[in-house]
Amino acid sequence: MSGFAVIDLETTGLNARTESIIEVGVVLLDSAGNLEGRWTTLINPRRAIRAQFIHGISDDDVTSSPTFAQILPELVTHLEFRAIVAHNAVFDVGFLNEEFKRVGFPMSIPDSATVCTMELSKMYLPAGRHSLDAAAQRAGISVHNHHRALADAETAAELLRVYLDAEKAGTHYENPVHTRSGGELKPASWVDAQIRAAQLGWPIALNFESRQLPQ
Repeated sequence: MSGFAVIDLETTGLNARTESIIEVGVVLLDSAGNLEGRWTTLINPRRAIRAQFIHGISDDDVTSSPTFAQILPELVTHLEFRAIVAHNAVFDVGFLNEEFKRVGFPMSIPDSATVCTMELSKMYLPAGRHSLDAAAQRAGISVHNHHRALADAETAAELLRVYLDAEKAGTHYENPVHTRSGGELKPASWVDAQIRAAQLGWPIALNFESRQLPQ
């Protein structure tokens, strides 16, 4: 199995087409959920940060940080051939794919190679709200430094471990799960996601340039 790259992003705003990533956190797990590594970086979006009220990251905090194009080679080494896990994966993967497009990197992560800990909370946790902090609380996970990328990625990784254990025990609260997009999520969806991720052809990430978005 290819294992998992559990990610979280902080951004300048909420629209992936018009906003940018300003922080990435990645937690690497093997297919059994064992920790293999962590990585995080701030990113200079070269535009104003509108969502400082969410994460507390200011324009001054990222002035001397690298651009997305500059961190892309290292980011790819953490993501390639792993299932991409996130809490509300549509948001995080959507931002990554838009940033790839923006710098001319010929890669788009398909839904079939992703795992959403928010959607899976409906199956593996008792009923309740599905935000990261709410799901973590129901799972007995302590949340620290919420809305910073690495801390939230670590919380999502802990959730995934809870789901892996619940699947082994046969504990399902809702089965199957109907996702917000109308699809059907089956138990242990991370198995197929890892298989698909291992099949993806990741280009070599060299010599890409950031394009500044309009203010």
